[in-house]
Amino acid sequence: MSESRPGDPDVLPPADAVLFAPGKMNSINSLALGVTTSWVIGYAAEAIGKGIPLTVMPCTNTALTGHPQFPRSVATLRGAGVRVLLGEGGFVPNVPGQGRPEAYPWEAALVAVEESTRP
Repeated sequence: MSESRPGDPDVLPPADAVLFAPGKMNSINSLALGVTTSWVIGYAAEAIGKGIPLTVMPCTNTALTGHPQFPRSVATLRGAGVRVLLGEGGFVPNVPGQGRPEAYPWEAALVAVEESTRP
C-alpha cells in the first residue's frame, strides 16, 4: 500500500453519500469524538466535515448502548447532521448473547443512504 503525500490527488472518486455500518460501540464513540485511529473512521469523519451525507447504523447490544457515552455519541453525531439509524426502523439493540447477524437491517441502511442523495 502506498502513502499519499500533501498535494497528491485523491485516488477515490468523490462520494455522493457514505454508509458507516455495522457500527460497533467503539467505532461510533471514536467517530463522535473525532478520534480517527483507522482509515474507515477517518473517512467517515471527513464526510461530516465535507458535508457528504453520512448514515450510521449501529450493531451493538443493550449492555453497551446503556453505557453513558453511547447516547452522547449518538446525540453528537445527530447534531452534526449524521443520520443514525438506532431504534425502530433501524437497528434495535439485542440482549447480550442474543444477536442474530442474519437479522441485521441492511435494507433499512441502504434505503436511508438512497434517501440522503435525493434533492
